[in-house]
Formats: sequence, C-alpha cells, structure tokens
Amino acid sequence: MFESEGAKEWVEDVWGLSPFLGQGAANASEVLGAFMEVCSEQQLNEIVSSLYAAHQESIRELATASEWRVPIDPKQSVDAP
Repeated sequence: MFESEGAKEWVEDVWGLSPFLGQGAANASEVLGAFMEVCSEQQLNEIVSSLYAAHQESIRELATASEWRVPIDPKQSVDAP
C-alpha cells in the first residue's frame, strides 16, 4: 500500500484528499498492520491470493490495475492442495 512512506503518512495524504477516503485508508492500514502482526508470510500470501481471486473482474476494470497487482507464487495459492 505504501512503498516510499510509512502507513501514517499515507493515511494522512489520503485523508487530505478526502476525509471519506481517509477513513477507509486508516481502516485498511489498521487491518493490514494487525494481519502483519499475527500472520506468517505464507498466510499473508494466501489472504492476498484469495482476495485477488475473489475480485479479479473488479481489479481488471481499474484504470491502474497493473499498479495494484502483485506477483503471487502459484505454489502457495489457496486453491493448491
């Protein structure tokens, strides 16, 4: 979500654009932080993979979809046995 700055700065930047979007950014940052504290890297990859799979059509419709896609190791996919 935030490559060149910390989560707090990212949330503040988004909040400056729109308080409505800022609240969503704050919520997303909080959830991501909680996931990162309690989940392993493999579990995080599985979460991202399942979210991507569930929302592929919506992601493809984004004008900047290529910026939002992350490489997912197919060996760690949720659908893998």
